[in-house]
Amino acid sequence: MAIPAKPTLTTPPIAPVRGEDQLEFSVKANNYVAFIGTNVTDLNAAIDWQNTVFTAIESDANSAAQSVLDAADQVALAAGQVTLAEGQVVLAADQVALAAGQVSLAADEVGLAAEQVNLANSAQALSEEWATSLLVVSGGLRGAKYYADVAESAVSSIPEGTINDNVVGTNVVWSSEKLTAWTTISTSQVLGLREQYAVEFTSGPLTLTLPATPSANDYVQFYKKAGFSKGSTIARNGKTIMGLSENLTINTEATALYLVYSGNDWRIVR
Repeated sequence: MAIPAKPTLTTPPIAPVRGEDQLEFSVKANNYVAFIGTNVTDLNAAIDWQNTVFTAIESDANSAAQSVLDAADQVALAAGQVTLAEGQVVLAADQVALAAGQVSLAADEVGLAAEQVNLANSAQALSEEWATSLLVVSGGLRGAKYYADVAESAVSSIPEGTINDNVVGTNVVWSSEKLTAWTTISTSQVLGLREQYAVEFTSGPLTLTLPATPSANDYVQFYKKAGFSKGSTIARNGKTIMGLSENLTINTEATALYLVYSGNDWRIVR
C-alpha cells in the first residue's frame, strides 16, 4: 500500500509577551488565537496521516507474512514434487528392468522357436528320406520307396493266372487281390478302389477323394513320393471316416496312408 505524503504543519505566529505594548500584545494574541484553530486542523491531519501509515505498515506486514506462508507452502509442494519425481525415476528403472527381462525372454523364445524349426526341418528331411530313399535309412531299414519298388517288381514278375482265387498254400491263403503297380499322381482327383498311389505333393496340398461306392474290405492306399503332404485333404465322398462325417485333413506331415472300408465306415489302418 502506498503511503501518502506527510502533511505540513502551519508555523505558529509569534506569541504575545506580558508587559509589552498593549496594542502589539493584542495583535499577537489575536493572531495566536487564530493559529490555534489552524493548528488543531493541522494536528488532526497529522493524526490521520499517522493512522494511515500505521494501517499501511500493518497491511504490508500481513502481506509479507502471507508471502512467507505461501513460500513455505511452495517449498513443501516442491519437496513433494521432488519426492514424486524420485518415485517416478525408481518406477522407470523398474520398468526398464522389466522391459529388459521381457526382451531376454523374447530372445529365449526366439531361440526355442529356431530350435523347433530346426527339429521340424530335421524331421521333414528324415520323412522325405524315408519316403523317397532307396538306401538304408537307419537300423538296417530302407525307405518306403525301396519297399514299394520291391513290391511293384515282385507283382510285375507274376505271370497272369499264376495265382488263382483261394488257392491254399502251406501257411497262407492266396488270392488274386495281389498288389498292383503304384500309380503316380500329382493333382487332386477321385481315387480308385483297391488302388495304390505314389503321390507327388510338389505343387502344394491336394484333395484326394475316396471312392463313392466301396464294399466291405475295399481299400485305397498311397505314399508320399515327393513334396509335403501337410494341409492336404482326404474327402470322404459321402461315407464316414473313423466314424466321423467330415473330411480328413492331414495336419501333420504324413509319409503314407492305408484306408480300408469296413462295410459302413472308412478305417485308417496305418
